[in-house]
This record gives sequence, C-alpha cells and structure tokens, in this order.
Amino acid sequence: MLQRPLKKGKESRIRLHGGAREYHLRRRYGVGEKKFQELLAEQGGVCAICGGADPQHLDHDHRTGWVRGILCFNCNGGLGRFRDSPMRLARAITYLRGTTWQRALIHPGVYQMCSPTRGRPPSRRS
Repeated sequence: MLQRPLKKGKESRIRLHGGAREYHLRRRYGVGEKKFQELLAEQGGVCAICGGADPQHLDHDHRTGWVRGILCFNCNGGLGRFRDSPMRLARAITYLRGTTWQRALIHPGVYQMCSPTRGRPPSRRS
C-alpha cells in the first residue's frame, strides 16, 4: 500500500515540474534548473569558492533565503559546518596559517609566545 502514494508523488513531480530536481530547486530556493544553469554559467561553470569543476549545490543564506551561488559538495558542507559565520571562518583561516599565538610558560615567571601549530613534528599516522 505504501508504494502507490510514493509512485503517484513521483509521477506528479515529473508531470508538473519535469523531475525531482526541478521540484526541489523550485520548492526550496524559488529557482528552477534553468536559473541554476544560468547562475552556474555566470560563475564560469565552477564552484564559487574552490573553483572545482561540476558543482551541484545551490548555496543560500539561511537567514534571508537569498541564493548566493553554486558550490561543490565539500565547500557547501564546509560553510554549513561553520554555520555560515564569517567569524568562525576567519578563525579557521588564522588557525590554518599557524598564527594562533599563545603565551607558554618556559620557566617560572618567564613566558614565550608560541604557536601550537608550528614547530611540532607530524604525527606518526600522517
């Protein structure tokens, strides 16, 4: 009995919208496949962040709903993991550059500024 409603829904999406992807893009973001392809062409056919080929994810601002661009899976997921926060992304950049300097006690009353990401040998696993 469950097969019938699912099949009918799929048939309706194809009949009314041309397919599941068109339905998803229109329902979730208010754009269709044609607009998606136009946005992708404006970006030169590559991910708006890393420049990778064949991006398939439409990125949007979660507060406003506005579409920002087309991203690859990894870049889209990365923004989501950082909760679209410029501050979190800036901190991540600082961390990757190894400029997260901290005071380290090297002798009673004597501190040295050091970075936890510099001067440490790679782990044996890497």
